[in-house]
Amino acid sequence: MIWEPMLAGDSRENIDRTLLDDPRVTSFWEPDRISGTWLAQQRLADFGDPVVWDAYYAFPAAAHWGARPDHVVAAGSPIIGATGALERDYVPLLATRTRR
Repeated sequence: MIWEPMLAGDSRENIDRTLLDDPRVTSFWEPDRISGTWLAQQRLADFGDPVVWDAYYAFPAAAHWGARPDHVVAAGSPIIGATGALERDYVPLLATRTRR
């Protein structure tokens, strides 16, 4: 998970690391918004912002990135306030992954 300062009060100290309390989740603080700007430039999904934030992307387990990510199977924004879409997009992917 990449955290960027997008709203007043956003800071490394204010990250709620319990939001995704799972040992597979690693949080990164990215104060210069480089990753969000780069993701917006890749046009993987049109979130209408010059910086991607409060968004998610899902890729198939076998995905390998070259110069840019590809094979997006789900993307959405915002996450906060729209967790139903996140659940709708991710739960089937998890079910497919566990059946293999």
